[in-house]
Order: sequence, then C-alpha cells, then structure tokens
Amino acid sequence: MWAYIKRSDGRTEEREFPAGVYIEVGDILEDGSVVIDLPYSDDIEDDADPLTPYDD
Repeated sequence: MWAYIKRSDGRTEEREFPAGVYIEVGDILEDGSVVIDLPYSDDIEDDADPLTPYDD
C-alpha cells in the first residue's frame, strides 16, 4: 500500500507500507508523520480476474 505522508518538518513524501497494514488519511505514524493521501491506481492489475456482471 502506498500513501502520501507529511513529515514533522513539513516535507511530504510517498511511502510504501507492507501488505496487511491498514492506514487511513489523518493517521499519525510512529515517527510523527501524518497520512495525507492514499492514492489508488486506476489501472486493473494483470493478474486480476475480469469483472463479470451478475445475472440471475
């Protein structure tokens, strides 16, 4: 998971978090940084199953 964070010195950076870590915008991290954005990819991953409409 990728997130944009704002460090305590005012700089912003993009940081990768390991799988299974759940964070939200506004969370304060252990180093005092604050999560300011969680970008989501608009691309469908190659290994993702295609979406099929649900029919009764």
